[in-house]
Amino acid sequence: MQKKNTQIENIKGIRISVKSKFKKPFFKQNKLLYLFRSSIVVHNFGNSNIQILSNYKSILEPFFKKDSILKFTSKPQLKPGKKVKIYLDHFLKSKAGIVNGYFSMISLDNSKKFKAYFPPIKLTHPEILN
Repeated sequence: MQKKNTQIENIKGIRISVKSKFKKPFFKQNKLLYLFRSSIVVHNFGNSNIQILSNYKSILEPFFKKDSILKFTSKPQLKPGKKVKIYLDHFLKSKAGIVNGYFSMISLDNSKKFKAYFPPIKLTHPEILN
């Protein structure tokens, strides 16, 4: 399990920390895939109310890259000093990969949209670490 906190405060007083772990291998349409789950905590240290609109992530694997955008149906709102935990599942074709990305957010006080980047998430099957 990895835990990372951003070294530099993201814009608008947002701090994002990430934990990830391997869940299980499984077959989908006769192809072996590896499921990883990340728990991402978004903490609002700023002075304004914010709302998370969507998530963009890019998964880099050996010989493969996949981009995806996730629009939240229930757009979480964060008041100053509050935090929210978001779970993201990653389906990889290989036993290792890196996820980069950001959350699209809006400040509810002044209606300005911005991006809050999360630290790179390193996904590794436990078998590789031994």
